[in-house]
Amino acid sequence: MDAFEQPSEASLNADPNRPDFQYERSEWVLFRSVNTLPQKAGVPATKLRAVVLKELADNALDAGGSVRVGALDGSHNRFFVEDDGKGIDPDRVSVLFSINRPLISSKLWRLPTRGAMGNGLRVVMGAVVASGGSISVQTHGQHLRLIPQDDGSTVVEASPSTVTVGTRIELEFGPAVPFDRHCLAWARSAAEMASGSSYNGASSAWWYDADAFYELLQAAGDRPVRDLVQQLDGCSGAKAGKITLEFRRRSCISMSRLEAVALLQASRDASKPVRPERLIADGEADGAHGYDCRRGEFQHGARAPLARMPFVVEAWATPRTDRKIEIETLVNRTPIVSTVRAYVEKSSLYLYGCGLERDMQFPGGANVRLNITVPHCPITNDGKEPDLGYFEETIEEALRRAIKRARKTVAKPSEGDRLTAKSVVLANLDDAIQKASGDGLYRFNLRQLFYVVRPAVMATIGSELSYGNFEAIITDYEAENGDVPRMYRDPRGTVYHPHTGETIPLGTLAVEAYARPEWTFNKVLYIEKEGPFEALKAARWPERHDCALLTSKGFTTRAVKDLLDLLADDGEPITVFCIHDADAAGTMIYQTLQEETRARPNRRAVEVINLGLEPWEALSLGLEVEAVDVKKGGKAVARYVTERDDGEKWQAWLRSYRVELNAMTTPDFIAWLDGKMSDYSGAKVLPPSRIIESEMRQRTEHHVREAIVRKVLAEAGIENRVRAATDRAPKPDGSMLQHDLGDWLVSNEDRLWREFVDATARQAAEDLGEAE
Repeated sequence: MDAFEQPSEASLNADPNRPDFQYERSEWVLFRSVNTLPQKAGVPATKLRAVVLKELADNALDAGGSVRVGALDGSHNRFFVEDDGKGIDPDRVSVLFSINRPLISSKLWRLPTRGAMGNGLRVVMGAVVASGGSISVQTHGQHLRLIPQDDGSTVVEASPSTVTVGTRIELEFGPAVPFDRHCLAWARSAAEMASGSSYNGASSAWWYDADAFYELLQAAGDRPVRDLVQQLDGCSGAKAGKITLEFRRRSCISMSRLEAVALLQASRDASKPVRPERLIADGEADGAHGYDCRRGEFQHGARAPLARMPFVVEAWATPRTDRKIEIETLVNRTPIVSTVRAYVEKSSLYLYGCGLERDMQFPGGANVRLNITVPHCPITNDGKEPDLGYFEETIEEALRRAIKRARKTVAKPSEGDRLTAKSVVLANLDDAIQKASGDGLYRFNLRQLFYVVRPAVMATIGSELSYGNFEAIITDYEAENGDVPRMYRDPRGTVYHPHTGETIPLGTLAVEAYARPEWTFNKVLYIEKEGPFEALKAARWPERHDCALLTSKGFTTRAVKDLLDLLADDGEPITVFCIHDADAAGTMIYQTLQEETRARPNRRAVEVINLGLEPWEALSLGLEVEAVDVKKGGKAVARYVTERDDGEKWQAWLRSYRVELNAMTTPDFIAWLDGKMSDYSGAKVLPPSRIIESEMRQRTEHHVREAIVRKVLAEAGIENRVRAATDRAPKPDGSMLQHDLGDWLVSNEDRLWREFVDATARQAAEDLGEAE
């Protein structure tokens, strides 16, 4: 039996071994276990993170102002939601964020706003409790750390905060709540739809049936009946006095069901129904090719008078190149946690889920965002799954018209035109970026993006997308639109620093973090291949010339060119030299290195000096010549060759022959390179006088400090004191440490075991210090 299940009072004296022995438990306990929380949240455990962040974003959006939501410091488990609204009364935080509280909600007062039930914050706290996570609220200048208790209440620890406007909530999910790479999608979608207002009026008596109005009165407690009625649309001022004349000085909770019906009817008689046109539609949106808006009404309720609900259905559609329909469904501008599915078979589109069962004519492939604005949307469970059957015909019409209009914007191919790999890649690129990055949560590389896009190309045009073609498409795209957000390129080269011996693999991430060692080298030698690196390092060639070595194993990558940009822009002098094979590709490597990268249109100029090897030089040195495969002939040759007086001759030679740098022995290669460098003013690094003076002061201070510290330590007998104190420390118990470490790793899954040992050792050292 569960620990929280207790025998009912009526069965306390019954035999617990009897089969009819009964247990009872409070409803709130369902919120504190990952096994039962999903039934209250209306989602599987894998979506608990998403629904928690959505609930917090909805509350923030209802508070008004702008909302920000995201991961804290790139963490997979820690998130924040903040708004610039009025904030939360700090005295009410402990009650609002307790899972054992009764339903506290503004949703009984029907308006076309987000949410449908008052379980939102209980789901939030339930996820924290069930997973062993943590949560804090900052508002009105206070930082409130929320501590859940076993009885379902919440204790608050307060400290000062710099947040004086709005509210900032930070929470951390424990390991019991499954990881979800798309957990921010619902919250961000709600924030995206947050602009404007869907309705500027008050709640209407026509929006309540007899049962709903009675429950509203009961939940209002001791509030005077007149106070509530005068808040209804068309019932303010003197009208409220006439409507409530029979119930003067009565409290809302004192009203019987029959009296509630009479009051509701009197309120309706004094007001007019709210027409659907008074609900404000969002209208056409940027990025959507097709839009449609439909309005209507439906009746809802079990007892007369029934509620009369106006509504607006809006659909935004973007055409797809395949035959799929993807639908994102929102109610009152926030995503629903259930799914409306679309299934295409031949010429029919089947909609099902959330009360929908609709068969309609297939209008063509599209991505659709569907929003229903309504004062009250019927739901089917605790998890707020909406019953969209009430809007079924209107949804079909809005979808059909929006998709039809969207597909009209797609230019029809002219005679002989066809879809290309490039057009399909670009059409699917935004979705692919979102998928590869986990909705912007992670960084990703170019090849990962390639594997996300490739199936769409195959499905659309029936042929494989090559990686080379994809790379060229993305480079062209970035030239026009800027870098693909959060994408990096894998290392395809290295840089070697002289004097430090440091070798750094070169990729996008390494270049982003790159810091040039100050006044260490003033030259860079770009080498077509990495082979000569070891020979040059062994001969200390980079140190003799104060020259860094750089390669990308062939043609220069963007990371290499970005590195040269950084070196050229840091204030120290730099000269870049290039050596390459005497072949067509080698000449183009130099030319490409010198020219701008297409994806960096405003790249800073860097002087690059070409040292060869050139074909005429190779022949004069008597190096071995290789014939080029005829199938590979006709390759491009750099302009510095073709623009020579004898350019045609050498262009033809390079298309038929080649000489590699490796044709030279290592001694000959180093001698050749030394000779090349001697043709240029290759002075060693000579910093400005102020740099030398500063270095002298720092190093003098360093050596003086070392000498003094050695002397003081020796005089004080520090080593003996450390050894004696360590001997007094309790002997480590490996078995106990291992047990404690196992528990620590459960709650610190992203940490290394040595961090636990270090923290434990630090505490032991502090205890020794206190004992002395």
